[in-house]
Amino acid sequence: MEGVQQPYQGSYLEYYVAQRAQSDFVTDPGMAILLSFLTCGIYGIYILYKLVERRDEHFKRMAAVVDSAVAQLRLKAQGREEVIAPELARLEQIRMQMATMASERGAALWLVICIFTGIGVYILYYLLMQDYTQHDVLEADFFTVMSSALAKLGLAAQAGQAVPTVPQREFATFLLLTIFTCGIYGLYWLYVMIKDFNDHFLAQVAWEDFLLQALR
Repeated sequence: MEGVQQPYQGSYLEYYVAQRAQSDFVTDPGMAILLSFLTCGIYGIYILYKLVERRDEHFKRMAAVVDSAVAQLRLKAQGREEVIAPELARLEQIRMQMATMASERGAALWLVICIFTGIGVYILYYLLMQDYTQHDVLEADFFTVMSSALAKLGLAAQAGQAVPTVPQREFATFLLLTIFTCGIYGLYWLYVMIKDFNDHFLAQVAWEDFLLQALR
């Protein structure tokens, strides 16, 4: 992360888990809608910026969490790699996918697009919904596979199953309802965008803490 002192060797996982306080922006969706209404949309522009920024920062942080967790797992498994060979193979795939998804959308760029083009907001919503749905499934797979590997190595009591938390929502349905209601449904859409990702961040806290404890 820019402007933050880099961690010392051997503490990378702890460092990136701790960074969730800065990267995983959580705000009350109801209050965000109210403030957007009271400020004639000005606060809503700020929220749009934060939606993209937290997407970029969270994805980048989680790519680092995956990378450092897999590295520590390999250290713990030295001499016993064959025991978790299937898990290591899948984790390597997840690691590469996470690294690819960590490419930034660019909050400032999308803010300009949304301000100067009416359709930009809906393109952004589509991209964010797709990004988070894919990321959520991949992240759940990562925690599940890591749990299995840790259990096989005796570093966890038993394997767990992580479940995706971001609902599968139809973009076309939300878009049509927003058009038919002259934008009123768009307020609920913004509410959902904030809440779904809030829930995603909060649900993974226990899993990150589990990994941290097991790999120490």
